[in-house]
Amino acid sequence: MLRIWMFLLSCMLLFGIVGCSEPKVTEVDKVRLECVDLCTVDQQSTVPFTETTFTGADEIRTFVNAIDKSVKMSGELDYGTYFLMHVSYKDDSQKTYVLNISDSGQKGIRGLLVDTEDSGQGYEIPASIHEELRELIYRK
Repeated sequence: MLRIWMFLLSCMLLFGIVGCSEPKVTEVDKVRLECVDLCTVDQQSTVPFTETTFTGADEIRTFVNAIDKSVKMSGELDYGTYFLMHVSYKDDSQKTYVLNISDSGQKGIRGLLVDTEDSGQGYEIPASIHEELRELIYRK
């Protein structure tokens, strides 16, 4: 009987840890973007801002969707950086990502998301979410 309880407790802890790894819209206080490197020198786009903060629920939802729906890429990355994305949580913690979103209106372009704590592992942002982020970032 004790083994069953230990197994159930272990499963609950495991699922609790895994379930906490992706941010929820209600947990995020704001998203701050810094225009860096490629953002300032890309000839195809104009510099939208040096730094800006997004606090609206719909804006935050778009960034959280990008994190949640990004697909892990294989292999090590070699990339430049458009934006540093600082996600601030309501518990005063913060997480920083590289966010590469171009201003190209070309169909099917995907974005890049990289957790700065593991800068060699990239995540591909689906084209539809890339387009939402492009509109949000470059049209603000």
